[in-house]
Amino acid sequence: MEPLHYLIFHPDYARQKTEVYGQALINTQVTDWKGQVWVDSPGGNEDPFVFSQKWLYSYCHATQLRRKPKNSPYITGGSYLFFCNGDAAAQGVIQLDTVFVIDHTANWPNNQQGLPEEFQQDYNNTKSDLWERHFKYAFLDHHRGTYTYVSRQWCDSRDEYSFLPISQNGERVTFDINVLTPNLKFLVQSRIKGKYPVSLSVEYKVELLEITLSLTNVQVIGNLTRQYEKINSTDSCRRSCKGNSTSIAKGSKQTC
Repeated sequence: MEPLHYLIFHPDYARQKTEVYGQALINTQVTDWKGQVWVDSPGGNEDPFVFSQKWLYSYCHATQLRRKPKNSPYITGGSYLFFCNGDAAAQGVIQLDTVFVIDHTANWPNNQQGLPEEFQQDYNNTKSDLWERHFKYAFLDHHRGTYTYVSRQWCDSRDEYSFLPISQNGERVTFDINVLTPNLKFLVQSRIKGKYPVSLSVEYKVELLEITLSLTNVQVIGNLTRQYEKINSTDSCRRSCKGNSTSIAKGSKQTC
């Protein structure tokens, strides 16, 4: 069964234009990169959390995505999540900051006793960025932990991978909603008022991805650190990606 895809409206007040170091695909070449991206502000819950080798998405609207197979597509490995500015969407503008491709889902234990098994070492670990900047907020009555979506990165698959799309002018990829085909435009507009996630068929996913890629000059693919943070030189993805090349594939308290 084909995976289900979504366009997700993210609250823009939580976003912050942030200068980072990282790796990016530019003209099909992997390169060390310094520039600005749009991510959740530090000091609060960063969701999706993109400052780790695998990006994580656990809370905002996540429980509204279809998880169970019921003779219809559902969220699974290969699903695309497009995060956009909800305020801009209400004004008829699609402003994308994150394309998140799911690798797998990490299920939380019942009654939220601890973290998913693969992240148990991060539970209540104040030295872990995953805990301090993402997971702990499920234990502060900000969100409920049910499952965490774990990203597929360029180092995992050079056909379908997560990236932050940056336009030629260094801004988020932005386009008028009228660029969408009439049926997709209607579908998106029907969900904007309540900021509900928009479920996308394979056809609509391809349409949205192709528009995004056509407007993307830089695909930020990982190893992200803010300028004031020490770069982790032991990151395995940095070692494996550096110097390689590929074709670009087509294919605080926060409330939501």
